[in-house]
Order: sequence, then C-alpha cells, then structure tokens
Amino acid sequence: MSKKDIDEFMDELKLDQPISIEEFKTAIKEAYKDRSRQIYFIWRKLKELYPEVDANRVIAEGSWDFGIYQGKKIAAKYGAENIGPKEALLGQTSKGGILVFEQVIEKIEEDEAVKMFNACPHCEALEELGATPEEIKAFCRDMLGKCDYAICAPFPNVKIDFPTTIGDGEGKPCAMTITRVKEEKN
Repeated sequence: MSKKDIDEFMDELKLDQPISIEEFKTAIKEAYKDRSRQIYFIWRKLKELYPEVDANRVIAEGSWDFGIYQGKKIAAKYGAENIGPKEALLGQTSKGGILVFEQVIEKIEEDEAVKMFNACPHCEALEELGATPEEIKAFCRDMLGKCDYAICAPFPNVKIDFPTTIGDGEGKPCAMTITRVKEEKN
C-alpha cells in the first residue's frame, strides 16, 4: 500500500469529524458482538481439541473473573459497603450500553433497581454464527451471564438476578433486577 493509498484510506475514515449516535452505536455493538464471537470460537475449539475439558465451565469461570474485575472497579468508586441497588445498577450502566442493549431503567428505589435490556448483541452474534437456541441460552445463563452476577459479588448489600433474558428464547427482554440484601433478624 502506497503512502497515497494509506492517506486516502485514513481520509475515508473521517477521524477528524464527529460521529453520529448511530455510528457510535454500531461501533460499540460490533465490539460486543466480536467479543462474543471470539468466546464462541474459543468454546468450540476447546470442545474440539480437549473434549475431556468442560468448555462451558472454562467460559463461565473466565466470565466470572471478568465480572469480579468489573465489580472491583465499581467498588473502588463507591466503596463496597456503600453499594445498594442504585449504585450497583448505575455502576454498570453506560451510554454505549444503553444504546446497544436498548436498555431502559424501569425502577430505582431503596431496596430494588430494575433495568430492562431489549436487545442483546451477544445473542445476535451467536445466532449469526449458527448457535442453536439451547447453546444461546447456555451462553446467556450459564457462561457469559456469570459476569453480571460476579460484578455484584463484591457488594455485600445487594444480590442480582435475571428473571428473564433474551437468551431464554421466550421473546422477553433481560430483566436485570438488583435487590438489597436484608439483614436477618435473630
């Protein structure tokens, strides 16, 4: 590639110009999808090359570790003891996430916070790669989804659950539900 070709390519990227919300959303969505694609291919290759290894567990454990890493960043911001449902939910909410997952924050109260995910680039990527509905549900519930649970693991005052997920294949959104852990009375 000549210097001229390189310059033309760089000019076509328009890096010196602001991007639209739609361009931003597309770029972030593709990054999420690429992460899922990479994990899917690693999962398949583990199953192929090392059938004696529990590939699902490897992905789940790696996802858990990633979630712990993310949770520690939120804990550093607020202090783990100070994190309630509001902080746990907002700590894992971003402009990119709202756009790409088409998130809607439905409730933020003292004892419960709920955020709906109306789209999932992880499920979309897996479907594009030919994953079965059962594999998509397993990736969602048993592997990649472990990240979300781990994010909240460092916070002693909350627990997280997903009563429904897009990956379940029932046509329902993901319902991230974070509740305050009540102190047990003796």
